This record gives sequence, C-alpha cells and structure tokens, in this order.
Amino acid sequence: MSFKEKMIDSSLDSQCCCSGSWLRRFTVPAMGLTLIAIAVGLGIYLHSNCPSQSQSDAAHPCLALACQSASARLSASLDPSADRCLDYFQYACGAHLQSRATGGQKRGRNRHIQTETAVQRVLRSILESSNGSGPLDSAQEKASRFYRSCLDTERISVLGAQPVVQLIDKLGGWTVSGRRSDFNQTLQTLMRDYSTFPFFSVYVGRDPRRPNSTRTFIQIDQPALQIPVEWNSKEFSTKKAESVRGLLSHLESLLSLLGVDVAGGATAWMLLSFLSQLSQGARTLPERQRENLLYQPTSLAELQATAPAIDWQGCLNATFHPIKINQSDVIFVHDMPYLIRMSQIINLPLHSGAVQSYMMFSLLLTMAPALDSRFTQARNRLAQAQGERLESSPRWQQCVLQTDRHFGSVLGAQLIERELSEPTLTEADKLIADIFSSLQTRLADLRWRDEEAMKRLLEKIHSLSPRLARYPSINDRDKLYSQVSVTEGEYFKNYLQTLSLSNQRKVRLLTQDTDSLSISPLSVSPSLSGDDIIFPLGMFLQPLFHPDYPRAVKFGTTGTVVARGAMHLLYNHIEGAFPSGSSPVSLAQCLLLQFHNLTAGGGRGSSEEQWVLHIAFQTAIQAYMSKAAGDFSLSGLSHSQLFLTSFAQMLCGSDSPPVTSDPVFMVNTLCANSALCSRALGCPPDSPLNPQHKCCVAQTNC
Repeated sequence: MSFKEKMIDSSLDSQCCCSGSWLRRFTVPAMGLTLIAIAVGLGIYLHSNCPSQSQSDAAHPCLALACQSASARLSASLDPSADRCLDYFQYACGAHLQSRATGGQKRGRNRHIQTETAVQRVLRSILESSNGSGPLDSAQEKASRFYRSCLDTERISVLGAQPVVQLIDKLGGWTVSGRRSDFNQTLQTLMRDYSTFPFFSVYVGRDPRRPNSTRTFIQIDQPALQIPVEWNSKEFSTKKAESVRGLLSHLESLLSLLGVDVAGGATAWMLLSFLSQLSQGARTLPERQRENLLYQPTSLAELQATAPAIDWQGCLNATFHPIKINQSDVIFVHDMPYLIRMSQIINLPLHSGAVQSYMMFSLLLTMAPALDSRFTQARNRLAQAQGERLESSPRWQQCVLQTDRHFGSVLGAQLIERELSEPTLTEADKLIADIFSSLQTRLADLRWRDEEAMKRLLEKIHSLSPRLARYPSINDRDKLYSQVSVTEGEYFKNYLQTLSLSNQRKVRLLTQDTDSLSISPLSVSPSLSGDDIIFPLGMFLQPLFHPDYPRAVKFGTTGTVVARGAMHLLYNHIEGAFPSGSSPVSLAQCLLLQFHNLTAGGGRGSSEEQWVLHIAFQTAIQAYMSKAAGDFSLSGLSHSQLFLTSFAQMLCGSDSPPVTSDPVFMVNTLCANSALCSRALGCPPDSPLNPQHKCCVAQTNC
C-alpha cells in the first residue's frame, strides 16, 4: 500500500466508527414509527455511543429535506443482523434484498435485466405532462405524440401485421428472383430509409492507432445475426440442435403472423439455411482479436474488388446521404473474411430467393417494436427456448425507451429545464472536475511497464475535457426534427418516420458536427466526442444525487460511477501497459482466490470490469478525502461508513445503473482490499474482509 493511500486511510479512521455490535443491540417498536423517525433514532444512538476523540471530530447530521429521505432509504436497507466484517454487501443491503426476495431475485444479481429507473420515471412524467398546448410542429410536441401513439396498444392491435405486410409487398415481397442490380437497389432502400443492415453493419468511429486524432472513419462490421456466432463452437454442439429447432419454430411463427404460407416450412427452412451459412462465416470478437481482423484499413475500391456482390459505393452513399463517398476513401473493416464469405453466399444462383427473403426478414426485425404484442411474445418464446431470461416491463417503460431512442436530445433538454436546478448542475460539474483530477493523480501512481507507456496515457488524459451533456436549443431541436411527421394513433407510421434519424446521426459523426450530437439522458456511461468526455444528465438525479447530500454520499455513489465511466473510455490506452504481475488479469485471479476464501461462491465479471471498478473506487475515495473536512453525515454513520454504505446500496438499488454484473463480489473484494473495512470498520486482522494478503491494483508500493 502506497504512503498516499495510508494517509487517506488514516484520515478515514479518524472519523467516528463502531463495530457491528451496536446495531444488533438496537431495537425499536415497529408500530407508529416512520422510516425517517427510525433514521433519526439511529443517528441519536450512534452519536451518544460511538467513541470520538472530540466533539469536533464527530460528523454532524444533514437535516435538509433531501437528506431526510436519503437517510430513511439508507437505514431501511441495512441488515443489523449481518456481520459486516464477513459480508458488507449483506450488511448494507440485506433488508432491501429481503423485500425483493419474493420476486425471485437474489442478492443483487441479474442487474442486466431492465429495471424501472428514476430517470425513466422522470421522463415519463415529462412526456405525460404535455397537454398539446405547444406548437404542433415543435420537437417537444412531436416527442409527446410519439410516446402517446406508442401507448395506444388498442390501435396497434387493430392494425395487427397489416402495416408491415404492406411495406414488405412494396419492397418486392418475400421471394424475388431477379438481377443483382435489383438486389442492391432493395438493399440501398433498406439502409437509407429504414436503417436496416441485413448483411453487414455500418457505423462511424476513430482509428484507435491514432488516439490523439479526432478524425472519424466509416466502419464495416458483422451484422446482428439471429444465429449467434458462438453456436459454431464445439462447446455448443450438444445444445445446437435444440436451439436451431427453437429458431425454426420462431421463423414459422413470424411468417404465420404475416400471413405467409408456411405449409411444409419451405420459406422458414430457406431462411434458416441462409442464416446458418452467414453465421458460419462470422467469428467471435476474441477470435477476431487473436487474428488481428479488427480495424483493417482499406479503400472502397479494394473492398469492392474483394467482396463484389455488394455495390459498396451505392450502399454507403445511400446511408450517408447527402455526403458522396469516393472509391479512394479509407474505411475500416472488422472481419474481411466474413465479408468475402458473405459476398460468395449472395452470389450463389440458388440463393436468389433467399437473399430477398432474408432482407425482408431483417426489415421485419427492425419494425417489430412498432407491431402488436404477438410479435413480442414470439420473440420471448425464442429467448426462452434458447435459455435466455427475460423480464417483462410495463408498456409505459417500453415507450419511454423508444421515445428516448428517437427523441433523446428533446428529452435531455426538457430534463434540464424541468428537473435539474442550477445548484444541481453546478455541484455536478464540481464533482466531475474533482473526480477527473483525482483520476489523473491515481493513474500516475500506478506501476507501468515503462516510462513511455505512462507518458502516453498521461498526455492523453490531460488532453481530455470532462463535461456534462449539452443539448441543442429549442430552435435547433425543431430544425433537427422538421422533416419528421408524427401523428396521433399512428405508431407504425411514426416509427418509420424516425428511422431516418439514425443515419442523420452517422452523417454528423462523419462530418464531425459534434455540437449537434447529444447523449441519451437514459445513458449510464459517458461518451467521447473529440477531446470531450461527456457525462449523461441522468447520473445526477435523485435518489442517487442531490446537491444537499453529504459529500460522502455523492462521491461514494455518483463519484465512483463517473470514475468508472472515464476509466472504461481510457481502457484501450491502458491495456497492455502494465507488467505481467500487475495486469487486470492478475488482479482478477487474486480477487477470485480471495473471494473463495470469503464464501463458497466464485467471482463474476471480466478482468477489465474488476480492475476498472477497483481503480474507480480508489479514485473516488481519494477525491472525497480532499473534500471531507466539515462534511455532514446520515443516520449517525461516520464519513467512511457512509461512503462505503452509499456505494454498496447504489449497487443493490433498483433505481441504480448496472455498474457491475456481481455487486456481492465487488463490494466485498473492494472492502477487503481497502482500509474502509480493515480499519474504519474495526474488522479484526485475518477476518474475511481484513485479509493479511491484499490484492494489488498495480500500485507502486504494493
């Protein structure tokens, strides 16, 4: 442990702290007490029973209204019967998890399942408060009408499959045999008008070999295949037959809903065979990394000669209209062998009908969110047959997500205007600046492979400017959506209208018109735009953030998430820059062994996830300690206890972003390798969360 960390830990230890016994002895009558009264009672008890060096060392309680509700939530989640030196996650979240146990969820896991977040509820309130009094052609009114048309399930059910059947007929129907020019014309229409990319995906990104360059390039990658590439592995061979049968049944079900004759299953079998051949030509991401297939630069002319079935210039001009893509333009390919194989499959004469059917099938998948519930049920049956676990969400939540997908900049601007006060924005800016400053110091203290690797990273991080998301003005928003027509009760037509916005975003990225780009308010991760790291506004809403909260809460929750997001953006510059004994993989192996010493379970999450969150957690601690003097507290907890408990409860709360795949593992290993448990919580030496051997995160003096 470095000298700086010892000083931080010593500062934390000076705060008021007690062992876990006080909470076990503390009982209050359940009847007649509100959660806030319980929180106040706990605070009074702790204040009178925790040993302190002087009255000035004790943390003063925060009495603001926001703090009262936060204190009630915090106290209501604690499990007083848990030994916090054995399992801090259970101690911090036990009561909350017990209340969720009837829903079948265990100890905070399955965080990837979509949950009802605080931001979604706020956006719902914004969308449903519109009374149509504003200008009909304003972007704000269009967003509200889009949301209401999505909620109109009665109208959607009445229309059934008719809208998509008519669209498919307009594009030539299911099976068409014709010249290759016809195929490419249909493909270009799908890419331009319906944001559908059946055979390959197209996006815009930078050249990672030039980290200091802001120039963007067109990127060509594999599509989202319905047959996962992993099915081609030997490990999956025993389950493949069952999964393929499930997919065939799914295809027949969809075709039946569209009124396609499925007698004998010829069309479904044709689709399945074509899908299978495309999938066999694809590779998993680890395979492509090992074979150095990612980010291969090539000219459009070279790509045309290598994979000639596709009219590449015509397709890219359709996607990036009105920009003209030239034969000499450099693009990046992420799996050239797949593109070659895909071209060969398309050119087989016997596949002329399959190519058209597959394009229409891809269009159907694009339009499925705008269709009635039968299509959703068919997709859920397929997921269940393939062993996926899905959790249904209320219709309003689905519609908020769809509205954000197409009108994110409108909702972000309204979020600022209606929900985020000037003090909140000011405090958020300060927190981001403090975390970023601490991150620069933390990274400089790590053990690097050589001085050159450290110099390159520090130059990169010093060139970046972190900031909150910004959104276009009212006039700019109205101009952006001026070509979009939204009609009450016509969700399918409205959905079609908004698909063109996806390509407009690609155009702005390619031309580096980043001022008009905006990050979704529902996003839980920052994004990189030029030299700006942009943080989404949804990170700074209650219950996770409020300007009146104690700094221990703000840094323990939002501060850690801010540091984690920045570290993920920097990870590509960091990976491979450590000695073998200090790499993220080494840390993951140490934590896994340590976790086995704690419980009978095994750790989860990638080595990158574990390493990034450990660095983020340490960064947030360091940033907080520079601001801890004079801080308030909640529920009588010391500053260090409040920091760690707030962090743990962020991971178990239903309003929280999915920071990690296994919060139980993360909270306990972070605690075990931090003085927050070993000293501030008074855990005895060699207890589970105060092990003699600590896992190092590449510190110089570890």
